[in-house]
Amino acid sequence: MPSAQRDTTSLVFEAPAAMVLIDCGGSPVGRMRQAGLDPLGLTHVVVTHIHPDHAYGLPALIQNLRLLRRSAPLPVLCRPEHMEPLRQLLALFGLTDRPGAFPVALTAIDLAAGAPAVTAGALVLRTTSNSHGTMPNFALRADVTGAGSVVYSSDTEPTESVADLARGAHTLIHEATFPHRDRGRFGTHSTAQEAGEIAARAGVRRLILTHVDADYHDEIDALAAEAARAFHGPVEVARELGAYPWPPAP
Repeated sequence: MPSAQRDTTSLVFEAPAAMVLIDCGGSPVGRMRQAGLDPLGLTHVVVTHIHPDHAYGLPALIQNLRLLRRSAPLPVLCRPEHMEPLRQLLALFGLTDRPGAFPVALTAIDLAAGAPAVTAGALVLRTTSNSHGTMPNFALRADVTGAGSVVYSSDTEPTESVADLARGAHTLIHEATFPHRDRGRFGTHSTAQEAGEIAARAGVRRLILTHVDADYHDEIDALAAEAARAFHGPVEVARELGAYPWPPAP
């Protein structure tokens, strides 16, 4: 749930010749503009799963890019079983096969662990499955040539596949929907403590918490402290509309 302070989770990875939007809730063009990004610079969109907070902004994104006169095709990557639901979602708004509009290329990712999903300029995205109850989902790793690696867990219970994907990475962005005292409230998500435990097992250098439920938006510092008891590197909760330049400061 969003609150007045924090929206649902979307990320943009930028590298030379690449700008990739990861998950697509809310009003993507408005949020990108607030963050100082040009929506027409998008090279790819990745939808990790089709819960509404990660996918319901896709029709608005496509419509807005058409109004902005985008002409280049836009690859939209997702799991194979989510291609038809996303196609139907776009069709509901009349956004498929419109004459003269830029093509939206729905593309299925390779489900093999560590398989490359996007290669664009200096950026390579690789994926692995995670554990989100009955909803098929995946985590992803962004490697930038000569710079380093970032892993995003997407929505998941703590799982070794995410820790495996994050080994050797600098930064892990891991969901922390709620504090550990409420373990069991959201059975298919992770607590801040569990996010810290995964970061420690993966051996990453920095942990960024995201996907915090609105009920806990006034406990941001406490969630970071909870994760820090399990992981002894730098921990923070993702800054709303914040930029994270690479390489990070020492």
